[in-house]
Amino acid sequence: MFSKLFLLPKSILLSLFFQDLGHVLADTTPYFNDQRFENGDYGSYPVQKFFSSNVVAPHLNILTKHSRCDDGSYIMFNPRGNAVAEDARGPMILDSLGNLVWVVTGYEQTYNLMAQEYKGQQYLTFWSGNDAVGGHGAGHYYMLDSTYKEVARISAASGMEGDLHEFRFTEDGTALITVYDVHPADLTALGGPQDGYIWDSLFQEIDIETGNLIFQWRASEHYNLTDSYHSSDGRGSRNDPWDFFHINSVEKDPWGNYLVSARYVHTITYINGTTGSVIWVLGGQRNEFTDLSEGRATDFAYQHDARWHDNYTVISIFNNGAQAPGQKENAQFSRAMKIAIDTKDRTATLVSQYINSQQILSSSQGSMQILPNGDVLVGYGYDAAFTEFAPNGVVLCDTHFGAASRFESGDVQSYRVMKFNWTGHPTTKPSMAIVDDVAYVSWNGATEVHQWVIDTGEFSDGDDDAWRPVISATKVGFETRIELSKNLGSYIRVAAVDREGKVIGASDAFKYEQTRIFDNLQLSGSDTRPLMFLICFAIFTSLSMGIGWVIHVKRRTWGYSPISVKV
Repeated sequence: MFSKLFLLPKSILLSLFFQDLGHVLADTTPYFNDQRFENGDYGSYPVQKFFSSNVVAPHLNILTKHSRCDDGSYIMFNPRGNAVAEDARGPMILDSLGNLVWVVTGYEQTYNLMAQEYKGQQYLTFWSGNDAVGGHGAGHYYMLDSTYKEVARISAASGMEGDLHEFRFTEDGTALITVYDVHPADLTALGGPQDGYIWDSLFQEIDIETGNLIFQWRASEHYNLTDSYHSSDGRGSRNDPWDFFHINSVEKDPWGNYLVSARYVHTITYINGTTGSVIWVLGGQRNEFTDLSEGRATDFAYQHDARWHDNYTVISIFNNGAQAPGQKENAQFSRAMKIAIDTKDRTATLVSQYINSQQILSSSQGSMQILPNGDVLVGYGYDAAFTEFAPNGVVLCDTHFGAASRFESGDVQSYRVMKFNWTGHPTTKPSMAIVDDVAYVSWNGATEVHQWVIDTGEFSDGDDDAWRPVISATKVGFETRIELSKNLGSYIRVAAVDREGKVIGASDAFKYEQTRIFDNLQLSGSDTRPLMFLICFAIFTSLSMGIGWVIHVKRRTWGYSPISVKV
């Protein structure tokens, strides 16, 4: 029995004895409108692994797609949740087809991945820290350059903890961040103690280079605690403060004033950038605008991500208000909104709204981004979905990165989902693995690779002239599969080539001999799976041979002989 195992194909041996490799999907196309995905048959967060890299990528379900969504930019988000393993979470970039481009792990929880410009250079920016602090966070803000090197870690000013909700650059070389601060407050008007405590919402403007505080605003100095729609539910002690305001976005305009969204007061507030005084309030109990859309322009609640558009005459928001008590029955879904406001006459008009065809209800988080071509990208926050709409509200591309049956469970989520242009030049080398005379190649973070070229040579340390290109293949997805020919030299490597035909990177070289099974699975880089395969295979071979020898001896000792049949 054991000796016959050696007659099985090597691929079957791999799947039988090395389950980690058995789960490797290589670069698999996304599911398309797959109901089993939505039911959770593949798990709450389906993923794919690769031969040439240790990274883990989401295996998406694309419900609807349109070529208009392929505008050359990249999807940026931060998948996390109860069902997202530590090696599968982190800041992540996908291309328009849903293929992984870059991911990094090793940080704490991360939020709000963006590509932003500072002093003429692009940077990836995000927050990382502890997000289990009463619906907000305590951490730091990170900047990575185009090589994915961490070049800055920014902290909140005055010794405070930086919150996860906002980290946005201004044209003045500053950054806007949110902060949650435990602050004493009189809660008697709410039936609480006079010497109570709140989570006070602040935003700070910080000089990026020096970390110096430029401006700070504190909600409790401008809003009454009774303006809140959020029940205290007995909170209000120093160890369990009450969050009455819940700031979640801030943006600065050319006049130096600030636009702030606050979840628990249901308001968009316009703040004087010199005095900090409130100029006007849209929505909530202190709404100052006449609604010209029969209440649909100001009935938002628990909203996120307020931004200016159209020469500062239109505000976009992601409205989470379907979960708010007392909402109309026909409002039981989340909607992204564009609201035109006339600040002189104090009127508000609903210009357009964007509703997912499945009418997703997201109780928290979420984003709305108006793209340069006028399309609208909506991220559903607590629910693992993002949708790109045409300007008129027609769904162009609808994508799930977690099972719909697990929406609102916390299993899979991303605070925001956005798109940006980005060019990545990693300082690492491309990676290559060979399995059964097939090369699998990838390069985490490289955006300029157009083709892969397999080079062969007689020496591992030869210069570029010593290598001879033998096979080329167009880059496909994150990991490209390349069939190898039978006439390769002693050593091979893979070179990455851009659209101009320039080599922009090459993997380590390693010996390639097709006649030896131990060379049949090799990898450049730090992946230890091939080494573990060799060790396990050697142990398995030794055990099999030993058991086979024992059986052979026992058969001779016990007098066993083949059965013969006479005819």
